Order: sequence, then structure tokens, then C-alpha cells
Amino acid sequence: MSRPDQHNIHNGESASGTVKSGGAGTPASGNYIRWDSEGVEKVQPGEKEKIQAVSDQFNRFQMMNFNEHHHCFRGTHLKTQGCVVGKLIVHADLPEHLAQGMFKAPGSYDVIMRYSSLTPKLVSDNIPAPRGIGMKIFGVEGEKIWGEDQKTQDWTFNNYPVLELRDPKTTFDIADSLEKNWNDLPKFAEEQSKRVDADVATMGSQLPRQHLVAMPEYSQSAYRHGEYVAKYGVFPLSEKQKALQDTYVTESDPINVLSQHLRDFHMQNKVTYSYCAQLLQNLQEQPVDDIGIEWDEKKYPFEQIATLEFDPQDSWLPEFRAWWDDRITVNSWHGLKTHQPLGSTNRMRRLVYAESRKLRLRVNGHKDYVEPASLREVPVPVTAPQIVLPHHNSTVTSS
Repeated sequence: MSRPDQHNIHNGESASGTVKSGGAGTPASGNYIRWDSEGVEKVQPGEKEKIQAVSDQFNRFQMMNFNEHHHCFRGTHLKTQGCVVGKLIVHADLPEHLAQGMFKAPGSYDVIMRYSSLTPKLVSDNIPAPRGIGMKIFGVEGEKIWGEDQKTQDWTFNNYPVLELRDPKTTFDIADSLEKNWNDLPKFAEEQSKRVDADVATMGSQLPRQHLVAMPEYSQSAYRHGEYVAKYGVFPLSEKQKALQDTYVTESDPINVLSQHLRDFHMQNKVTYSYCAQLLQNLQEQPVDDIGIEWDEKKYPFEQIATLEFDPQDSWLPEFRAWWDDRITVNSWHGLKTHQPLGSTNRMRRLVYAESRKLRLRVNGHKDYVEPASLREVPVPVTAPQIVLPHHNSTVTSS
């Protein structure tokens, strides 16, 4: 897996903020495969039934967490580490293969973004675990997959390029092991280490314990990119963020060190990320239906198409966090038809995320989720009160 400073990003940003096209690193073939080409998606026999079984598993995970915490979380990415408001700026003069979908024309969009931890159970921040980001972009014009009125586009990312939940069958098998060993995670980890695909199945627990602002983030799965197909990447851009890439969380750090550090960094710095696309050119080397296989960044580089910018702000606001946790949803199926999620894992997410949302709302006593139309509907910021807990060496919000 590449380090954050080693990404082969073809379209960089110059000092003037414009995009540089062409030159070294340009994909030689330019043989970009259309999204509707034969072989891009391959639905396997029994897939629908297996996806339903996975959805049922994740609903049970939600209720097991509810029994422990008396609150219903998401089925995945349940731990919020921080929420921020910013801009996504689509670059001008993109080449045709990149200027697709919502990136077809230059412009600036408002965006809200949530940092999260992926583990199915709540664990301390100093334990190695996958992390992710989810974002909702406002003011995006175009025909929606689900026909909603709001002009929003959702995206989700994790901090490693492949996912052990590589298809519905594999997801079911891993989830089955987790359910059987819910109160014995070391045994669950041991079972994953014995899998044939153990290198992928155990990758999440072996990730470097980086601070959130220094992490690379990957869509892992593929999406329609206008006429083509792409995976997306979000990579730290500012020098202060890059300088933290080799600074690691230790076992002696506070139990909420990631949220603490994220808050401190966002309050003191402008945080920026490059938003990149990795185009599909070779189905043999870049499978869409198995996201346990990495698309080689050297042969098929990430190319910058936009920049994410977050001015200094508090990322740990109680009302904002609670609203995101309980009332809104981020699902990449909520977006433009020109960015339709592709592949078996995304077909699985379509049902699993929807059913997870329904259960979370129902158990927490909400009649429906909120789909905000603009930043005007994001909760008014309220600063989090600080309470010292000497036995936990942590900072938390009061209830």
C-alpha cells in the first residue's frame, strides 16, 4: 500500500492553483473503458439472496451495539471522529476523460464531511483500525439515481485502497465470523488470519496509526465517471498535513486522541486535500466486481480533478455531530446517475446502507432522516464543553 506522499498523481496543482495537464506520468494508452461496456459488472448467481443475508447480519450488529450502549449506530463507520464544513473546487481545463459528471465544468461546491472509524464496535482511538470520511456535496445539478429533489452528491472513502468485504459472499463469511466472536475479537482476528485471502482480510488491523488529517483516503470501489469508470482518492495536500504522515498514535495516548488531535488541527489550520480520479483502462488488471484487488497506481495513476478546502473551525461541535449521527445519511447511491456506484460490493451497499438507516432511525425514535439542501440546514454551531476525566485521560462532551 502506498504511503500518503507517494501517490502518482498525474494532474497536480501549480502555485497559481491551476491544473497541469499532460507531461510525465500521463497514462500511455488512454484506453478508457466505458461504464456500460461488457464485463464491467458481472452479477453472480445467488447474489441477491446473499446481499439480503448480509443486510440481516449488519442489522443484528446494530442491535448488539444498542444492547451495550442504549443507542443505535450505523452498521458501519459508527464512530464519529469529527465533522467539518468546506468547499470542493472542481479544476478548470480538465482533459475530456476527467471532465465528466459533476466534474464536467469548473466550479465551487459547499461540502460537509465526517471523519469516522470503521470498526463494527466502539473501540479506543489508540487501537489500530480502519478510518474513513464521508461527504455530502451541495448544489450538484443533474439527474439523480433515486430521483430526489435535493441537489446533493454523497461520497464515502476508507484509508486503504482495497476492502476485505470484496464481494457479498466474502462479506457474509467475515460477518458470520464476527457475529460468532462478537465478545472475543482476538479469536475473530485469528480466524481472519487463517483465511486464504488473509493478506486482504487482515489489512485493516495492520494500518499505520496515523492522525486523521495525514491519511490517504480511497473510494475502494468503482463508480461511473460520466462516460467512463473511476475509483477516487482524497489525499492530504497541505505541507503541515504531509508533515504528520510519520507521526503515529501510541498505545499510551488518550482513548479519544484522534478526535482531540483532529479538533486541535482543524481549529489552528486550513486543511486541504486533493480529490483525484483513477480511470479504468484494463478489466483484467482493474476488476470492478472484486475490490480486494488493488488498481496499480503506477500503471493507472490518480489524476487530480478537484481540491477540498476547510477553513479553520471546530470539528467537535455537539449539535453538528449528533445531527450527523442520528438524522442524516451518506450513501454513494444518493447522487447523480453519471456517478452510479458499480460492482458487487456497491450493489450490496445499496440495500445494507438503506436498511441500516431505517433501523437506526426507528430504534432512536426518529420518523425519517433529514436530507439537507444547503449549508443553511446544517445545525448552528455550539461549542463543546470540556470536562476532565482523570481516569480516562480524555476530553468529552457533556450530555
